[in-house]
Amino acid sequence: MTWNLITGLLATLIGVVYGWSAWSLPRATFGSPTGHIVYPVMLGILMTVLGLVLVISEIVKKGPKNAADSPKFGAMTRHGREILIAIFASIVYALLFVPLGYVFSTILYLGAILFLVNGKVKVARTILVAVLFSVLVYILFSVLLGVQLPRMPILDI
Repeated sequence: MTWNLITGLLATLIGVVYGWSAWSLPRATFGSPTGHIVYPVMLGILMTVLGLVLVISEIVKKGPKNAADSPKFGAMTRHGREILIAIFASIVYALLFVPLGYVFSTILYLGAILFLVNGKVKVARTILVAVLFSVLVYILFSVLLGVQLPRMPILDI
């Protein structure tokens, strides 16, 4: 069993559960009764189809010519570690979003992901992009568009 097969099975399962949950949302009382669920259902269907494609491609794919070349289950590649770090960073971001506010939590999250992608070479650019993006998006949404985002704790004095 390979990581791609496991990932495909999980994506298929999550897609089915997500699509079914989206379809089970209450219908709107006015306007289009199902208008608000179209995108989530399409997303669930797309995730299910892509998961099935990954599963089928792993089943159909010919095995390596040499058994020593095949990746062992549990052997973590560099990309696998990067994916796990990105998942962990996303969970931490979700947990810190409200307590730290949008700007601080997004700076930390975006900085971590950009550092993961760029490495140690472009640290100054990573910090600059993370700070500018977070502040400008906060200003765009909260000031110009009037969308409330979690405030920075410093501003709640």
